[in-house]
Amino acid sequence: MHALIVGNGIAGVTAARHVRKARPEARITLVSDEGRVPYARTALMYVHMGVLSWAQTALYEERFWDANRIDRVVDRALGVDPAARTVTLAEVGPVGYDALLVATGSTPVVPDWLGAGLAGIHTLYGRADVPALDATAPRRAVVVGGGLIGVELAEMLRVRGCAVAFLVREPSYLPRVLSMVESALVAAEIRRHGVDLRFGAEVAQVEGPGRVTGVVTASGERIPAEAVGVGTGVRPNTAWLDGSGVETDRGVLVDPALATTTPGVWAAGDCAQLRTPPPSEPPTRPIWYTARLQGATAGLGMAGQPTSYAPGVFYNSAKFFDLEYQVYGDATPNDSDRTWTDGHRSVRFCTDDGRLVGISALGVRLRAAVARGWIAEGLSMDATEGRLADLPFDPEFTRRPFRGGTWQ
Repeated sequence: MHALIVGNGIAGVTAARHVRKARPEARITLVSDEGRVPYARTALMYVHMGVLSWAQTALYEERFWDANRIDRVVDRALGVDPAARTVTLAEVGPVGYDALLVATGSTPVVPDWLGAGLAGIHTLYGRADVPALDATAPRRAVVVGGGLIGVELAEMLRVRGCAVAFLVREPSYLPRVLSMVESALVAAEIRRHGVDLRFGAEVAQVEGPGRVTGVVTASGERIPAEAVGVGTGVRPNTAWLDGSGVETDRGVLVDPALATTTPGVWAAGDCAQLRTPPPSEPPTRPIWYTARLQGATAGLGMAGQPTSYAPGVFYNSAKFFDLEYQVYGDATPNDSDRTWTDGHRSVRFCTDDGRLVGISALGVRLRAAVARGWIAEGLSMDATEGRLADLPFDPEFTRRPFRGGTWQ
């Protein structure tokens, strides 16, 4: 049995591990055009900031690959022929498979601005993005896009002493994810680090005679810059499947076992789209935790042990400079939320028909087992009030939440 996995991110590598566990005799090939060593994409900013080396971002030590007999091929997939069960690689040519996993992730979206092709426009998705930004070494930069990638780009640039104007189209930070209280805390943290954060600001065009020299906003203001960081979203990397018959929409369409309607083909990670997303998981949030679990599910299916993708209570974490963020369940802001805040930190509880469905925390670490357990049980807010001391997981000498502050 030959398991061919195209894409060596966390979804592809996790799938390879589970195929090996379930099928000790299987041949496993991992294909990527980005490099031989799978790495943690979430660590890219820390490499640029000098906190981590490239070696420290490797998902596994080198001996892991030999021990698990996983072949790694550096090449680019051009297309798939499901009838012949082959994938054509740019250098190697056709490679046969018994089970194929599409784990090619996503690609950054750069808006179609006038001047979008100029040198000095940067994204933050792959390994090549870090040295490209290093080589530019801007003194002034504009970052566009009010998501997690945007704030990472802003932090990376500020650490190097670059002046940063951060343009966010929306009237507040991540308004579909954060409440007004939370957005204000995040905005204050970003500005505290010297970033010129502007809401309701859009790019009209990028200027330069071959290389970026500035940005013109929709209001007509010109902002001088030697670099533009773009964090305006991603799209699933599925173009190489065009004409193959593998069914796609926004991504590769899969069932609960991560299998496509094409026999022998699975998909996982950012490029996969569940036909019916689980109610506990937002359908359009490509994140590391989701990709890892989807890779495990797909790997078992490829090995002949199909199981349903069951993410449980949704979880994600991030940082806005020094402000830590955790979210559990469905924490979409709504009028029935209850929020505790002391003006620097917050914990927001989201309910539906009186039942707890989500928790969002800024500047407060929560115990994952407690937060997920409360949501899974569907506790009422009244039932949590006597147990709030069980929720925080902050280190010693940290001011405990829920003591003082206000509830809103």
